[in-house]
Amino acid sequence: MQAWQVKWIAMIKKIVRWSVVAVLIIYGMIFAIDKIFPDKFYNCKRDTSYLRGGIKIYGGQKYNIVLCGTGGDENFTGDEIRLQVFSEKGELLAQRGFVVNWITNFPRELEYGPDYVTYYDASQQSGFEHRISMPPTWWDWIKARLPLFDY
Repeated sequence: MQAWQVKWIAMIKKIVRWSVVAVLIIYGMIFAIDKIFPDKFYNCKRDTSYLRGGIKIYGGQKYNIVLCGTGGDENFTGDEIRLQVFSEKGELLAQRGFVVNWITNFPRELEYGPDYVTYYDASQQSGFEHRISMPPTWWDWIKARLPLFDY
């Protein structure tokens, strides 16, 4: 290899290394901010009841599906909902976020299939219909614990 090729390779390695470090630092800062200033979710009993959450059985195992909202605005739109799936022992297995508009005909109640839960997101940021496989996967378990991946 020629000297200029060695220099280019070393420079590329250095750029990649610093880029990875920068990404990790930025993600660490976002993680810290998310833990220090979490979203305020409440009305869990009401939202769980209205959206048809609660204890469900899949494959002979019980799962508790809990839904909590942020309240939305004065027009009852834009209520950010946190959907959490817990094991029978209370361990968080999956978490998702979506938006509910309470005064529209937009579907909002959860629907249950033989091996999934369907929820409907009224936000304009993503597709309309989403699913969580039941039982939740290991990737769901990881995403539920990392900020920015659970929504």
